[in-house]
Amino acid sequence: MEVNKFYRKWLWAISLIISFLFMGSCVKDVVESTKEPTRYISDDIKTYSDLFEVFWKTMNQKYNYFNEQDDNYWDKVYDEYAPKFKELNIIFPDRQKYTNTELTAAHTKAVEYFTDIIDPIKDRHFNVNIRMPISGSYNFTSVFYGGMKTIDTTFTFIPQEIYMYMIPKFQPETSVYDSYLNLAGGFLKDNPDIYYLGFSQFSLSQYYNISFKDNYLPLNEDHQHYFTEKIIRDSIASFGIKDPSVVKVLTEKAIGCLDRFDSFMKSDTVQAALDKIREFNKSENVEGLDEALAKVSENAPDINQEMNKLRGLPEFKSNSDFTLWFQKHLTQYLQLSCEYTIFLSHIQTVLGTQNAHKIKYYKYFISPLKEGKIKKLILDLRGNGGGMVVDARTFVDRLITKSAIFAYQRFKEDNNPFSYTPWTPCMTYPTDKSIKDDIPIVVLLDKNSASMSEITTLMLKSQGEQVKVVGHYSAGATAGLGYSDQFNGGSRDEIAGGWIVFYMPLLAMKDASGTVIEGVGIKPDYLMEPLTRKDVDGIFFNPDTYVERTLQQAIDVLR
Repeated sequence: MEVNKFYRKWLWAISLIISFLFMGSCVKDVVESTKEPTRYISDDIKTYSDLFEVFWKTMNQKYNYFNEQDDNYWDKVYDEYAPKFKELNIIFPDRQKYTNTELTAAHTKAVEYFTDIIDPIKDRHFNVNIRMPISGSYNFTSVFYGGMKTIDTTFTFIPQEIYMYMIPKFQPETSVYDSYLNLAGGFLKDNPDIYYLGFSQFSLSQYYNISFKDNYLPLNEDHQHYFTEKIIRDSIASFGIKDPSVVKVLTEKAIGCLDRFDSFMKSDTVQAALDKIREFNKSENVEGLDEALAKVSENAPDINQEMNKLRGLPEFKSNSDFTLWFQKHLTQYLQLSCEYTIFLSHIQTVLGTQNAHKIKYYKYFISPLKEGKIKKLILDLRGNGGGMVVDARTFVDRLITKSAIFAYQRFKEDNNPFSYTPWTPCMTYPTDKSIKDDIPIVVLLDKNSASMSEITTLMLKSQGEQVKVVGHYSAGATAGLGYSDQFNGGSRDEIAGGWIVFYMPLLAMKDASGTVIEGVGIKPDYLMEPLTRKDVDGIFFNPDTYVERTLQQAIDVLR
């Protein structure tokens, strides 16, 4: 999902709509042959008229919100603008024949026309890059999006500034802060029953989720790459090494190397870590987990270091064939048979320098939430442009207590511009990780809260009156992103060799009341007065004395 940069698909909702894909439509099918947009090539674009025609046909086939546009907007576009683009008499392959003045004038007109066409589009995820000649040698790519002609002077806070403002207000012993990914959380000093959590993008699944396998280090003697002392001895004999002293060194050192790995995998240090992993998989309790994993990481023998030691010995240097054989079989044993390297890599994803926040996130947010210690929650999604839809499963579902419809979605049914599948409900479902009882939640929004921020808000609002929204209208960008090979609609393709690049959602959405909020946003339950320059300066320059109005309203609501 992106006003954001991530990526980001509505795969979790696919199961809800598959049954509708084969239902009949009241719209008549296209009978003439229609060219798939991705089959256009660069040579198909020779004039501005060609450029408009390819844009038009792609929109016709792929766009999802024509029914929701005002005043039969799309019906009028072709009749008005096709003649205008034809009048821009520039042949792109022959651009050297024109003066720069002529090329610039045509380019300016084309930008004006595309702006007028695209500005009314409500879908705030939508944008399109269109390349056009601006001189005899250069093309220029312009970006067009819905609402681009509107000059927005609304002030907003920068998430990093909000979090720096909040950190001193947390109880230090409950505080988690990650400057790298912009996440801040903790119980408030002045209101210790309220937990605040804010983050600038939905990437929790990627950067904060801790996930382990159920079992590690399987020692299966029947595995084809299982490695033993006997295999080493037999191999040395097969290499025809005659010198008994060399055979002795190769045998002792190779077996000793293998034994170091085997002994470590069976050690108390590893068993303690495996016990902590099993405990975590059951309870998500991270108490003592990092210490146990750190001991493994600190003491684990490394295959590269072990092999370097062996290769430094004259007996191994002079028997390179055996050395290579041993390294190959030891590597296969550690990677494929007992999965030792996988075990260490999974530990590193928790302990790595950029991952230190993971343990704190679980310790100071997930665990208190699961244990019922968080009684009231402020979820600050201001400035959060969205991100990974899988966070709906790994994060939002934790706050879900009941099954409910939170939105509806719809896809293109065929290549007709007004042909869609039925609206299909999007549901919330409690999981084994969900909180057991409802808690009061206040979600903070502003105009930069988009995509997954809005989906999260709709999901939480579906749970009941204990969830309130404070702040300003959100961005109005709820339609799901993906790729056109998943469903008929939407496009994130380079069309005609990159003359046109769409960023077009593959579905349409409306909220649980049946209202399409694209370009409008979610209206807060407590709509705040617009921010002023004084507010923005206050949070940055006077954090010790400034009282942030939206936060204070959220605290008042929870009281």
